[in-house]
Amino acid sequence: MIFLLLFALPALAVLVAEYAVCRFPKRRFWRGLPPLLTAAGTAVVALHRYHGWSSGADKAPWEQLLFIPGLPALGALFGAYLGWRLWKRLWLPRVVKDRPGGT
Repeated sequence: MIFLLLFALPALAVLVAEYAVCRFPKRRFWRGLPPLLTAAGTAVVALHRYHGWSSGADKAPWEQLLFIPGLPALGALFGAYLGWRLWKRLWLPRVVKDRPGGT
């Protein structure tokens, strides 16, 4: 269940977003938007958790920073890669080389 919530759901959400921005807009700069938003969101959450820690210590433990913003970010970036590969596989033309001998 933890894997589903922290890795698979962000991966699926960003996969759909990446495929949509690769498939529908005509401009290429939209393709980089989901990974950039993922990186920016991860940085904001990590900084908030790092500076907002209130358990007696001044800073958050690194394990907490790697687990909460790190694991969903890894899933989201993996989903962005899979969405781009899915779009590339379905919509880019393929080059077919002829066999030697004419068949």
